[in-house]
Amino acid sequence: MTPTELRQLLEPLGIRPLKDRSQHFLLDEKVVAGMVDAAGVQKGTRVFEIGPGPGILTAELLRCGAEVLAIEIDKKLCTVLRERFGSYKNFHLVEGDALAFSVANSIFARDHYVVIANLPYAITSAILQKLLLESPAPTSITVMVQKEVADRILAKPGDMSSLAVFMQTLARVERVKNVAAGAFFPPPKVASAVIHMSRRSDEELQKFFGETTAIRYFEIVRQAFRERRKQLRNSLKSTTTIPSALETAFVEAKILPSARPEELSVVEWAALSNALRPAKKR
Repeated sequence: MTPTELRQLLEPLGIRPLKDRSQHFLLDEKVVAGMVDAAGVQKGTRVFEIGPGPGILTAELLRCGAEVLAIEIDKKLCTVLRERFGSYKNFHLVEGDALAFSVANSIFARDHYVVIANLPYAITSAILQKLLLESPAPTSITVMVQKEVADRILAKPGDMSSLAVFMQTLARVERVKNVAAGAFFPPPKVASAVIHMSRRSDEELQKFFGETTAIRYFEIVRQAFRERRKQLRNSLKSTTTIPSALETAFVEAKILPSARPEELSVVEWAALSNALRPAKKR
């Protein structure tokens, strides 16, 4: 689809991309096809699409035979989507806010599904975290995000953030490709990237967390990153009521007390979380 074709589609309804909703509509059909291919979409694949806009990605998904559940907050764009795809039996549209929507209350409540979307950049972190904690959770997430956010999510030890730890703990993450601003209308002022995340199974996560819990693990991670400039021996003091327990935990986890949170891998966070588990009552 060209910018001219998009304008012809939207202008009769008085639709213009809104800055406050981070509306930059993806136009490049090669990028769209690459996203669908990275997600492994086949006939019958159940796809949850967030913010479909005028529907360039939706059209490709339906062409591949996917069953699409799309959620769009913009009323006028919902009109466009109904006009374009309303006759498809495998297209389902929800008019609403993705951050407030629960897949558990949808037609995908008991089915395996994947997420594919050109995400509104303003809600990227919030929606990704929500999706990975969703029940039922998607088996994979393939999304367009701001390149800077993709870089943060894919960071290595030495440059980690709490977002990177969260995402890499719950999913295997890879970059599919970087995308130039010219692939969108209007072009954003930032570079973009497509990333693919395969969510780890409950069995994998149970093994990963070991004797600790996900709640305890992320509690320790959040506490450390709240004071990320401090050494862990100082930022994690509040995680135990026994002063000597923290030093013992560092020894058990084989982590230097002088380390800072951005230096640890997710495996090291798991080791530290296990070492800092509350003592069992006798």
